[in-house]
Amino acid sequence: MKLDTVYYRGEINKPALVFIHGIGMNKDIWINPSNACILGERFPLKILLRKQIQGEGEESTKKNQQCNDLKTTFDDLRQKGYNVITWSQRRPSGPVDSVVKELNEIIKITKEMTDSGIILIGHSRGGLVGRKYLLKRDKAIKALVTISSPHKGSSIAHIAKYLSPLVSITEPFVPKGEKGTLSFSIKRILEFLKSRALKELLPDSAFFRNLKDEPLDWVYYISAGGTNPTLLHIYHIYIPDIFEKIIPEKFYPEEFKRGRGDGLVSAESSKIPWGNEHYNFDLNHAEILFDKGVRDVLAEAVEKIR
Repeated sequence: MKLDTVYYRGEINKPALVFIHGIGMNKDIWINPSNACILGERFPLKILLRKQIQGEGEESTKKNQQCNDLKTTFDDLRQKGYNVITWSQRRPSGPVDSVVKELNEIIKITKEMTDSGIILIGHSRGGLVGRKYLLKRDKAIKALVTISSPHKGSSIAHIAKYLSPLVSITEPFVPKGEKGTLSFSIKRILEFLKSRALKELLPDSAFFRNLKDEPLDWVYYISAGGTNPTLLHIYHIYIPDIFEKIIPEKFYPEEFKRGRGDGLVSAESSKIPWGNEHYNFDLNHAEILFDKGVRDVLAEAVEKIR
């Protein structure tokens, strides 16, 4: 199986780190985030981080530069001499099982890079791919680190039916020349929300009913989650604020509630059920990958695991 893989060899006496991306992304989210896309590869990351780069003048220029110079834990640990590897999933919006098969191949490569074990680091669905792989009870795996992974599922797919009316609701707030782009953007988000891969992550899905994993004595578990749902912005419009007006309160998802979700995954769901450590950050589903504070915490945790 030929995979689109990138790796850097470090010190053989340090663990190797396997980075697993989420639904509809690719390896760029780890190694070249300025060019990465998320939400089913439909949105450039820079658009979804729009709130970071709003403004004019010198401050806006500075923030644009920051957005073009995003770093992740992949780069941090590479510079510390760790062996690091990642790849682009062949079917990034396919079922988890298809990704686990690819991870099997990546692990074979990784075992040749180190004599100190392997640490799996997964963002979003990537953390669940790591959990599913651990059903193999591979003793080479020393730790699983998950970042904004929906360990109890995500209810976001349930709200797809409320998205279509957003075009008419938001049109009055959008500049005339950009109305067509707004419709296109909402259509692409709708496609993502209706995708089979996202439905697999619903709390009551067959995937979660059949995921019969348990804590392994030789694996250390760390999870991190976000509590700031400011992910979905289109032309300075914060989509969840509009959802709150059209979705019945009892159906309004935790993932969109300030202080309780990151825009796609709730803070509660981001906790590994049997985790050794868990951290919450006031960040959204995308920002959590690039924030220096988060990266420092994860790098320190890896050092402790070693």
